[in-house]
Amino acid sequence: MNLEKYLIILLIFIVGCQKKTSNDKKIDSTKIEEAKKPKFLTESIDTLINSKGYLVIGNKSAEIEIIKVADSLKFSDFKIIDFKNDILFVAKNLDKKRFEVYEKYNPKVTFSDFKVKIYNGELVEPDFEKFPWAKRNITRIKEECKNGINFAGKYTLVIWGCGSPCQSGVIVDRTNGKIYNDYFSTYGSEYKKDSSLIIFNSALIDEKTQLMSLHNIVEVSTEIWNGTEFKKI
Repeated sequence: MNLEKYLIILLIFIVGCQKKTSNDKKIDSTKIEEAKKPKFLTESIDTLINSKGYLVIGNKSAEIEIIKVADSLKFSDFKIIDFKNDILFVAKNLDKKRFEVYEKYNPKVTFSDFKVKIYNGELVEPDFEKFPWAKRNITRIKEECKNGINFAGKYTLVIWGCGSPCQSGVIVDRTNGKIYNDYFSTYGSEYKKDSSLIIFNSALIDEKTQLMSLHNIVEVSTEIWNGTEFKKI
């Protein structure tokens, strides 16, 4: 083997060794960095709290407490991670990037608690002469009234969009034609033909789990139609 070939082979061998050493250093460095991380940043996610009012998900070793603001001094070694009204969520060893909290929809009343009889007489058309302000939506109101009673036993609830997200509407009494202008929602509503109860912003509630995000621009509101207006329960 001449000297030139020998030097080329030697150079290739040296470069290969250097690359291997460099890669080994990178791997060792990665392992060291992973070892430095607190355990709670690498462990799996689990349900931490599943109470009547809330579902809290986070890393397994996290300590979570749901407390009143007035009791915060009793948990001085915990960090405040979220809050709503007078409720605080405090925790230890929490990976904030993998923390989720949901509020459960637990209504005090249901549609069956406010059942009403359904009117079976002749349906009266909406009286636009006595309620001229409703004429600006006359087409939408007339069309919906063709479908008959859909709310609280004797009313046709008529809803239309007023932006995103926004819904407005009227309540038409089908026994006398009176039109009431008292419907407004941001995320829809749920109501029934044989009940005077209505749930405003019902789209915020997940149908399968009955869970809601902890923070929304509006609240879910359960209300009753008293014959002239909606009243919160």
